Amino acid sequence: MSIKLQDYVKNTNGIFTLGGKPFRFVGANVYELANLESGITKSIIEDSAEAGFTALRFWLFENKPIQAQIDKLNEICGAVNSFGIKLIISLADKWGYLQNYKIDEAWYNGGYRNEYLRYVKAVTGEFKERPEIMIWELINEPETDHFNVFYDFAKVVSGEIKSVNGNHLLSIGTVGGVGDKFGSYFSVFNKKNFRKLYSLDTLDAVSLHDYSYDSGIFERLDILYRFKGELKKAERYSKLGNSIEKPFAGIDGYFLKKGKLFRFPLTLRWIWNIYNSRDVSFAERIGKPVYIGETGFKNIPGRDRVKIMDLDITEKFNAGVGGIMLWSFEAQGWNKDGHDYGFGLGEGFEEAVRKWNMF
Repeated sequence: MSIKLQDYVKNTNGIFTLGGKPFRFVGANVYELANLESGITKSIIEDSAEAGFTALRFWLFENKPIQAQIDKLNEICGAVNSFGIKLIISLADKWGYLQNYKIDEAWYNGGYRNEYLRYVKAVTGEFKERPEIMIWELINEPETDHFNVFYDFAKVVSGEIKSVNGNHLLSIGTVGGVGDKFGSYFSVFNKKNFRKLYSLDTLDAVSLHDYSYDSGIFERLDILYRFKGELKKAERYSKLGNSIEKPFAGIDGYFLKKGKLFRFPLTLRWIWNIYNSRDVSFAERIGKPVYIGETGFKNIPGRDRVKIMDLDITEKFNAGVGGIMLWSFEAQGWNKDGHDYGFGLGEGFEEAVRKWNMF
């Protein structure tokens, strides 16, 4: 295989570039892509191309033998090649979904060296000459009560990956904004740790996740307890959130008619957006592109979430974000969200996505 360097997505002075030109992308999360039968995988990729996406993000966690994962990723790279779709691949998950182990402080403190480190080096090294891959992420949505332990983990693993693969960009998969918990559960507004982390020379791009538009305290608690499997408690918080947030729906509708997004001061939506903006400014200062690895808008009857998405993307690109990955593209009956953020073909997203990806 003869591959030219310009075929890879690169960081050029803090901007994603492809072939020497700026590469701005709107893509989708299809998290189950590598865990499905080949025919379904191929169909999801075809649906993604039809929807206009130029990037896909998915899990490639350690739940199969290394060679099986290599074979599957080769299959995916081959399938996306003709569509020009780039890949963002998350290599582990804080929540343990589709993964053979749970991640905790002991894992960050050395447990990752047992199997994970060997796995990520083998996979990333094997694919160093595949230009379909844009970004490797060390771990999806990490959190820790001991930042220095996590920092050492990120430094070691990113350095080991760079030693076998210098062609692809490397990030972490952090939430950022108000979502990261580096330092402790009570220091989500302390950005010093986040900035120290992404100042590592071995990290090339800054990852943020943004669910700010539909976020409230009770909505976050609903999701937290769903992850914990405490469904009754989650449902209780969901109902509380819906009753409290109903009055704001009318205000949102009023501003949407005027082509604007409304962020009521001191709400979680407002605060999260501010901290995302600060993370984007920080990324610009250190010369690293920033991308929104996950963002979603709830499917609420009577609300035009495509318009909300379009306005939100406009704001983010104007602010300096380099790429946006929507959550979650429910193609072929897979990649289900469960929190009303999911969407599929025929729901109106395609036109807006194609507009942004035609530049």
